[in-house]
Amino acid sequence: MHDTTLRRSLMLAASLMALAAPAVADDEAPTRVSELIVTGQDGEVSVATKTDTPLLQTPQAISVITADVYQARGAVSLQEVLNYSAGVRSDAYGNDGRVDSFFVRGTTPAQYLDGMRSTYAYYDTAKVDPYALSQVEVMRGPSSVLYGQGSIGGIVNLTSKRPEFVRRGEAIASLGSFERKQVQLDLTGPIDAAGILAYRFTGLYRDAETQVDHIGDDRLFLAPSITWRPSADTELTLLVHHQEDRTGSTTQFLPHQGTLLPNVNGQLPSNTFISEPDVELYRAIQSNVSLFARHRFNPHFEYRLSARGSWSDVNYQTMYPNSYFNPLNPWVQPGEAGYVGPQRSTTRYISYSFPESRAYSIDHQFQANFRTGGVEHTLLFGVDGQQYRQFMESGSALTTPIDLFDPVYGNYVEPVVTRKATTEQEQLGVYLQDQIRLGGWNLILGVRRDEATTRSIAVDAKVTEKTSDATTYRAGLLYAFEGGLSTYVSYSESFLPVAGANIYGEPFEPQMGKQWEAGLKWQPAPQYLATAAVFDIRDTNRLTADPTNPQNRIQTGEVQSRGFEVEGRAIFREVYDLSVNYTYNEVEVSESTNPLEVGKPFASQPLHAASAWGTRRFRIGADGELSLGLGVRYVGETTDQDANRLFILKTPAVTLFDALAAYEQDNWRLSLNVQNLEDEYYFSSCLVRGDCFIGSRRKVIGALTYRF
Repeated sequence: MHDTTLRRSLMLAASLMALAAPAVADDEAPTRVSELIVTGQDGEVSVATKTDTPLLQTPQAISVITADVYQARGAVSLQEVLNYSAGVRSDAYGNDGRVDSFFVRGTTPAQYLDGMRSTYAYYDTAKVDPYALSQVEVMRGPSSVLYGQGSIGGIVNLTSKRPEFVRRGEAIASLGSFERKQVQLDLTGPIDAAGILAYRFTGLYRDAETQVDHIGDDRLFLAPSITWRPSADTELTLLVHHQEDRTGSTTQFLPHQGTLLPNVNGQLPSNTFISEPDVELYRAIQSNVSLFARHRFNPHFEYRLSARGSWSDVNYQTMYPNSYFNPLNPWVQPGEAGYVGPQRSTTRYISYSFPESRAYSIDHQFQANFRTGGVEHTLLFGVDGQQYRQFMESGSALTTPIDLFDPVYGNYVEPVVTRKATTEQEQLGVYLQDQIRLGGWNLILGVRRDEATTRSIAVDAKVTEKTSDATTYRAGLLYAFEGGLSTYVSYSESFLPVAGANIYGEPFEPQMGKQWEAGLKWQPAPQYLATAAVFDIRDTNRLTADPTNPQNRIQTGEVQSRGFEVEGRAIFREVYDLSVNYTYNEVEVSESTNPLEVGKPFASQPLHAASAWGTRRFRIGADGELSLGLGVRYVGETTDQDANRLFILKTPAVTLFDALAAYEQDNWRLSLNVQNLEDEYYFSSCLVRGDCFIGSRRKVIGALTYRF
């Protein structure tokens, strides 16, 4: 293990040294000028403050990954976009075809699209394709003051591409591993000669397989949009997005023996498929219609509106091993039906679910800029609301076993779809924020009041309803020194309604998260940016077992997430692009009615994680440019254990390499991206409940781009 780690470290050092070869002369350097993004795009506001405050003046840890950055690295999913971000565990459960699974500061963050919540439940929407986005913003830590109910980990906000008033376009064709064939198109520009109307059309079609047998990765999305800008003070944008996915569960939930632990028959290959070819399916059809409006009444007062309706229908059919009841020995035993040898066959569950979901969001924002003496104020008042409704038909059953090492398909029993349920969620929030600036000082104060209702409607029309309300606060103080250095300290809160009631019928209180954070931000020039943050988060009112009544649950549990993050990016002489980050994050149960559970780490969350990416550009001839890039990702060991610490499972650390080679000339670009360069067989995480998740194997994608 130590020799392998040393070899890889030397390989990385040698590669980065090659990328950092002696600089070319000024007259040989490409003419491209690059700057790091430290605020929102033109016409947009920062996710952190819902105003156009530069991120260097925002007292919170935030990462912005622009489309040109993650496309150059070959990212084709949101998980891959986040591979090189501090504080993020981007592949917590492997490369899942159904959802993007990632952690921020140890917990699952809330996912937003254009500042409005986009996910409410698992397995009822389509994954967002990165090609539909202009950038991805990661706001780390509790964020309820501006966004309402959510995770203590933070928010991942996706920003859709919008029309531009400069005409341009691109077409991309790509081929890759697992029979991948894909075409993409992005067109934008003015519609009329006066430059009042602009359009954009983005689309993608993919026909592909995956690393798991019998599971495809097919996608079609179309995203037309139009912007009306009659003056510099008024803008209205209508954006439509329609997407259809056809894939399946690539995670497969494989048992410990044969993956992480030894099996007498050897190790299961990464293409192992334990479901049935005519059963396994995750088909998602989703449509979004979004409206964005902005009007500036005068230099001091502005109104903004964001609204969206979303409709999705999913057909989810799958099978998974019956490992949960006996994770140490899930195999069919001699004398039982389906036995073909020791540690070979396991029984399976078959599961069907057909969710139909509807979600509506609206956010009104009123911003006032004014002075009181020598003090500048940016006052933000907002009212937002969300409504989500899901109707679900589902069924599951124990079905026939299968030999994992020599599967034979076609023998199974279908479940009867017996369960029907309707779930509704509603939230109304009012928030107020004041950004106060005096010289180099920037103080942010915020408060929000929310009321959230969760309602379940059974087949017999019986309604179970629970309403939660909460007031959350935020405060941050930042001082900006000369030379681009800022230092800050902040406090923020979150709340998350908890469904259900205790044995006495008393509804549970919302989970309440609190975070203290301090950090530094340094940008001495536009092409350099470095940030560092230390944080301590406490999530209280967690459900835990009642020590006096095993049939009851009480809210005395607490989870603590603490650590620090370092992130930096630099562009040297416009030919070297280097980014690095390191995360130390300890997440554990800090309070519980079970003393043995105190100190229990969160599964799938490593203590240490780091990554680095370097790109070197070379002038070829008069107008050609060659780019060579290398990335390394390190994910530390993770631990999972049962509440009584009787079964402890450790997933080994892994180091992965990614690479880029691209040539550009005139309007053409030819690129080759490789992820997991060494084709490492590794595990994203293994859980004591009985399953392991194999990580993404080597993936090679070649693309030809024409820009016009």
